[in-house]
Amino acid sequence: MNIKAAILISVLLFASNDLFSQGGGPPMITTDPGTPGKNHWEINTTLGYHFLNQLNTQIPATEIVYGIGNRFQISVQLPLPNIEIDKSHFTTFTQPQTGVKYKISEEENGIISLSVYPQIIIPLQKDQKIQIFIPIEIEKTLGYFRIGEEIGYFVINNKNLVFSGTIVGYRLKNELEIMSEFYWSKTPCESHSTEGIINFGVRKQISKHLVLMSSIGTEIITPQHEEKDKLFGLLGVQLL
Repeated sequence: MNIKAAILISVLLFASNDLFSQGGGPPMITTDPGTPGKNHWEINTTLGYHFLNQLNTQIPATEIVYGIGNRFQISVQLPLPNIEIDKSHFTTFTQPQTGVKYKISEEENGIISLSVYPQIIIPLQKDQKIQIFIPIEIEKTLGYFRIGEEIGYFVINNKNLVFSGTIVGYRLKNELEIMSEFYWSKTPCESHSTEGIINFGVRKQISKHLVLMSSIGTEIITPQHEEKDKLFGLLGVQLL
């Protein structure tokens, strides 16, 4: 499994309850440092897809996020099937995932927003192993712009990955935010293993409790002996 599939399937939606309190988060891959707030819930549903030789899509995933105080959140993402469109009845199931985010600092009280977000992917079958995902998220506001950075370490399928995402978001006056990001990963000690993508997204708040979002991206750095992922994206709804 390459990093796009791992990230898009396993780390889809982690967001704060204020649409414009983040530069990262859904529908982007780079996660923001925000949390929902004390006793606030979020339910995130997304449809992911990417093209290789065929269209591969995921039946909409569901993630539930709950804020514990103003600095902590817990999240649970349910497993979902992958279906390759041109292979009849070919279905595999991903693994459930859970995590705890801790907001170390807020921009209002300091220079930047900073969080750490350890997560675990739980095995369902004997041949699967526990996978660990440990990112740190940083964000800074500059007028209508928000600049975010995520860096971390991913232990997945006996392969250790280091990764980083850089994102820029711009807030428009009609409760619409446009975003772009560059996300890369690399397997340490392996040459020609770097993978890099660019991604563009929009987020639109329809009401106090409903956000629509979408993104589309492409791979620009492909590891040796792997096929380039020319197109991938997300369509999602966030209930606050």
